[in-house]
Amino acid sequence: MKIVIIGNGPAAVKASEAIATCGAASNKKELKITIISYENTAPYSPMFLADYLTGELGEEKTLLRDDYGLSPDKLLGQRVVKVEDSRNKVVTERGQEISYDKLLIASGASPLKPPIKGIDKEGVYFFNRLDDAKRLSQQTPGAENAIIIGAGVIGVEAAIALNRIGRNVLVIELLGQILPQILDEALARHVENKLTGSGIRFMLGEGVSEITGGNRAAGVIAGDKEISADLILVAVGVKPNIGFLKSSGVKVNEGVLVDEKMRTNVPNIFAAGDVAESINPYGGYELAFNWYNAIDQGWTAGCNLIGIENTYRASPGLVALKGMEPPVISIGRRYGENYEVLSCANKEKGVYEKISIKDNHIDCYQAIGIVDKVGLMYGYIKERKDIGNIKDALLDIHSSANLVA
Repeated sequence: MKIVIIGNGPAAVKASEAIATCGAASNKKELKITIISYENTAPYSPMFLADYLTGELGEEKTLLRDDYGLSPDKLLGQRVVKVEDSRNKVVTERGQEISYDKLLIASGASPLKPPIKGIDKEGVYFFNRLDDAKRLSQQTPGAENAIIIGAGVIGVEAAIALNRIGRNVLVIELLGQILPQILDEALARHVENKLTGSGIRFMLGEGVSEITGGNRAAGVIAGDKEISADLILVAVGVKPNIGFLKSSGVKVNEGVLVDEKMRTNVPNIFAAGDVAESINPYGGYELAFNWYNAIDQGWTAGCNLIGIENTYRASPGLVALKGMEPPVISIGRRYGENYEVLSCANKEKGVYEKISIKDNHIDCYQAIGIVDKVGLMYGYIKERKDIGNIKDALLDIHSSANLVA
């Protein structure tokens, strides 16, 4: 059987592990696997890019194990430009055609490029891939002042990393708060105050209209202000890599639509990771730009690719903000209506907690300075457990076992 995997990130690696593990009883020599990736690098964990930028981790420590005895053919540094599902072939940008019996789309996501004048100038960076982190690390020794456009998770983690290596950092965010995808306004303000105390500056409620300079970026225009900088990092979100599916029969929405087996509407094509629009714990479908979902989906897809039935159990999103002390945690979906909200705080210890409940089920858990309850809350959200009888016990913030000083 010929299996083609588009992508070489966490979902693709986990699928390869599943193929090797679940197919151990069968003859692996019957499997011919081809991995195609536009990145010309070994698979790595994006979770460690901030640690790479600060120098706390070398490149080898970011890499993922991918040797499972499958001996795949690897076409790295090549983009797939077309999937011809009627012929069971994929076509690369070099015109190479690769046939398959089963196809896994694990092509990941790419950073959004907002319509800002001058965004293509030299000196403008993104922070989603290892190559991005490498370019930034080469630039930072000569850069004193950095501007980050976007105060989501990637932007804030990059700001923390640059601040830790002694750079002056300004974060500009169109919305009125930082981390809008994972924290409500009140908790976000506490995090903002903590980061401001470390020297990171924020300009909130302002959009960037232009990146100034000649061929190389020299700063930005935000609102009515022109601000100079040595480097500019854009971190306004990501989008699934699905353009190569335009002429195929694979059904897409925001991402590739899949069922609980990670199957698309085309019987021998599967998808997993950032590119997949899959079931969520709340009964709907969504994109899940999350490490845990990527590896769970990759494993499920890998098993089903070789006929070993496996069902994906949707995991809630989980963010633990890198480089932040005290820890900042967010689990589950951030948005919704008609929530019952439980919250409390210990301001002296800098500890805050908020739980959003609907129909006696937890949809979202947000906390600053609490780590011991992460597994518990993650399980409640993933399993959709009825917590009606234990609401009064959920907020035990004054218990010393749950406080991080």
